[in-house]
Amino acid sequence: MVWIRPEPILVGQSFWVNDCQNLYFLLQRRKGHGTRGLGSLFVATIDSVFDTRPAPFRVLYHYETDDIQVSIVIAVAIQHDEALKHWEWLNTNVVPTLASFDSEEDIRRFVVTKIEGLVSLEEQGSVPSDQLEQISNMSVLHKFHKIFELPADEKLVNYYSCIYMKGRMPHQGKIFLSVNFLCFYSFIVGNQAKIKIRWTDVLKLEKNIPWLLPQSIHVVTRNGSFDFSAFINFDEAYKLAFQLANLAMRQLIEEEGFSEDPALRNKILNEDAKKRSAKSAASFVKRDLDARQRSEAYRKISFY
Repeated sequence: MVWIRPEPILVGQSFWVNDCQNLYFLLQRRKGHGTRGLGSLFVATIDSVFDTRPAPFRVLYHYETDDIQVSIVIAVAIQHDEALKHWEWLNTNVVPTLASFDSEEDIRRFVVTKIEGLVSLEEQGSVPSDQLEQISNMSVLHKFHKIFELPADEKLVNYYSCIYMKGRMPHQGKIFLSVNFLCFYSFIVGNQAKIKIRWTDVLKLEKNIPWLLPQSIHVVTRNGSFDFSAFINFDEAYKLAFQLANLAMRQLIEEEGFSEDPALRNKILNEDAKKRSAKSAASFVKRDLDARQRSEAYRKISFY
């Protein structure tokens, strides 16, 4: 959890429920994260369909002025135990002091100054200035690992909003492209669609450009085929999927089983055979994938 510069809430709080509350602060959980009911289904659907990436927990300072309830976000968290630590810190170090003030204005001024001071200390400790963006990205990564039951070291390269066509039924959701997996998740009012494909299981990956329909990525595996369409950034998504699929195939070829057949290895890898003995661990980010695509052996893997 991180402290953030105090920001008044400009919209209603119907997407959140209170976990803890006292005279000055609220610890809230976003609906759909361990909550049930129709409201939770609705919020989970909104977060799945649209590119919303809120941290699932937040702490608010709330007060009343001119008979109007005002709430200010002062901290956000991904894990519940992190949120509880900040909540306990407020109860121990801030709440007792607030009771000594005579006016709401003095309390508000003290809280805002205190939180801004904590944020400044974190920034001096090399905490990035775009804290909310960082927390949002961490929230997506945490969700990715949890939904698809993947280890924490599985690196997510990027994700995109799209539609998965299952028969004639479209499922609006997100496709996640990681180093080892292509994954898709959709949640529409309780109807869930979840796909997890290893890149090494992909037999064919190609563009599909049907008449009167948006471009789609057509993926064929040993167990069936999958079509993903309606991308906002189709070219970027397809290029990244193409690179990751080829990278996985290259790694598969370099496994010990293929080294037993020198003829096959030399045919596919050519001059790269000498370089493999000195290969260092690769950094799986986009610029490295682009570099791999330019190599002669990399272009010979048969994905179209």
